[in-house]
Amino acid sequence: MENGKKFDNKTIKKIVANKIKKIDKPDIIDIVGIIRPYYSWDEDDLIERELKNKARAIMRSFKDDEGVRTYFSGNDGFYINIEKSTDLEDLQKVDRQLKQKYNGLAGAVDKVRKRIVNIISRYNGANSTGVQ
Repeated sequence: MENGKKFDNKTIKKIVANKIKKIDKPDIIDIVGIIRPYYSWDEDDLIERELKNKARAIMRSFKDDEGVRTYFSGNDGFYINIEKSTDLEDLQKVDRQLKQKYNGLAGAVDKVRKRIVNIISRYNGANSTGVQ
């Protein structure tokens, strides 16, 4: 692929999904190898992307004395300081964002727990003698 051309993220995600479907525990290096040919290599874009990633990491790192984050992205390039904001709309944006993340994580926790129960019950069933 020529420098500067790239596929959109949805296309790259489909490519990765097709290649890792049968792998139980894909390695990050393998995934990088899959996406490498489809990724933009424009140096200015890469520098800008890296700087934005660092800026996001720094903003996520600001926490209060109890370890609770202070700044959250408003998804419009601005960060909302939830300790000082008086903008109800901004605070509602953060609230919606956190609820979505919470629900997503709760769903993932349920999925993991069901899988653990499934594996334990299969293991116990394979080791049972049927005698009670």
